Amino acid sequence: MPDLRKTSWLLTGGLLLAGVAWASPWDIDMIDSRAFKAFEWKMRPVIPEGSVQRPEGAIQRAGPIGTYQNDYIPDGDRLAPETDAMRNPYPVDDAALATGKHLTQVTCAPCHGVDGTGHGPVTVNDPAAGIRRFPMPAPPLSGKGVVTAQRSDGYIYYTIRNGGVGMPAYGISLTDRERWAIVAYLRTLEGAAYVPPAPPAATTTGTPG
Repeated sequence: MPDLRKTSWLLTGGLLLAGVAWASPWDIDMIDSRAFKAFEWKMRPVIPEGSVQRPEGAIQRAGPIGTYQNDYIPDGDRLAPETDAMRNPYPVDDAALATGKHLTQVTCAPCHGVDGTGHGPVTVNDPAAGIRRFPMPAPPLSGKGVVTAQRSDGYIYYTIRNGGVGMPAYGISLTDRERWAIVAYLRTLEGAAYVPPAPPAATTTGTPG
């Protein structure tokens, strides 16, 4: 009578070895992979001839050959002093505002609401109805309690790109032009025009008599 326990261990060991042997030609892809961080490398490959492109009128993602998305934009810090001096480098026309509105409703509305007043379907909480989704409500971008009026264009731009407290980053999914289009559109919402902080009052030092 064969020892069933010994036989089962031998079978299990054989299967494990077979699995490792089968994976060995490909496991180097995981062990020796080379990581690329978004917006730090120009990774846009040449688009093969004959590839199916986006339909006419769709928002374009592809940029010039050799670039990542549509431009290479160095990263920055939304809290850096120079961020407040940033200006939208693209024309703010009807097309840009239409793009910004569309992207806001697609990208931002799930948390901030379609009208920007908060209470989007992802972050809405209604304990009375038993709805508990996200512990942190999204700040309103329009109307009562709007936060965008206190934030410069550069601050909003980098928040969209790099994310914030409780907010994911959208740098990899939006082009530079699209991010600025969202900033431009947000400025058209109720109460969202930027109001720079007042400069500190000058102090005078009296001279002793």
